[in-house]
Amino acid sequence: MSSVKKRHVVPYLFIIPAFIIHVSIVTAPAFSTLVMSLFDWNGMGNAKFIGIKNFKEIFQDSIVKLSIMHNIQWLLIFITVPLILGFTVAIIVSQLGRTQMFFRTVYFIPYIISAAVAGKIWTAYMNPYYGLNQVFDKLGWEGLAKVLWLGNPKIALYSVAFVDNWHWWGFILVLFLGALQQVDSTLYEAARVDGASRFQELLHVSIPGIKQTIAFVLIMTIMWSFLTFDYVYIMTNGGPANSTEIMSTYIYKNAFVKYRAGYANALCVIQSGVCVLLYFLQKYISKKGGMEDE
Repeated sequence: MSSVKKRHVVPYLFIIPAFIIHVSIVTAPAFSTLVMSLFDWNGMGNAKFIGIKNFKEIFQDSIVKLSIMHNIQWLLIFITVPLILGFTVAIIVSQLGRTQMFFRTVYFIPYIISAAVAGKIWTAYMNPYYGLNQVFDKLGWEGLAKVLWLGNPKIALYSVAFVDNWHWWGFILVLFLGALQQVDSTLYEAARVDGASRFQELLHVSIPGIKQTIAFVLIMTIMWSFLTFDYVYIMTNGGPANSTEIMSTYIYKNAFVKYRAGYANALCVIQSGVCVLLYFLQKYISKKGGMEDE
């Protein structure tokens, strides 16, 4: 083999192990999910080919529609509250001196706590018999003391979202803080020389300087909002009365509780399709808004 051919072959030898792992762990299971969505299968026995009947059932399933609506509500919460909160606090913390690392650590700690642990702790806090309600009762806040945070179908989803936001926003803060520190300080100096106010600096220097990070956070949040599972499953398991049911928990129940693995695979295909559509929609909006380079 000539030296020229070797130079062309060697790079591929380095990527073959990663390629094999990716095919084995990602590509093959994804393809099998698409295939098994066309079968009636309980996850253990023989599978029976039924074509697109699973997909027809999905479009007639009221819980699927409810789950998608809950995912959309979840998405709207998480592309507003944690982003605004994380960015606002990042601006404040970026102005600090020696104490900056302390606040960065404190705000980031919830993110590294296991969802199983944090979910159980907050479930106990929201218990009406020995949780925060008892604290509210002793403080004389009778209205709050009577609230069923996880038992009221009207607010259960928002209660779980609050806990997940408590866990998530510190990570967003650290991302924004890192991005803000990369913005050229001479731009701020030039803005001050021109008489710009703090708000104008924020609008014309800070935000444009971290637009790539904002786009990344939006993409990640959109994908994650439709794939979220842990806090909902741990704290409410989709209840009460399906008021917190989301696509991931409904897929889990069909696969491992109802033993309808074929139907669960079809739901996974729909979920993936929604995520892909949202991803390209966000990319399109970001490019139109100048948040990403063409």
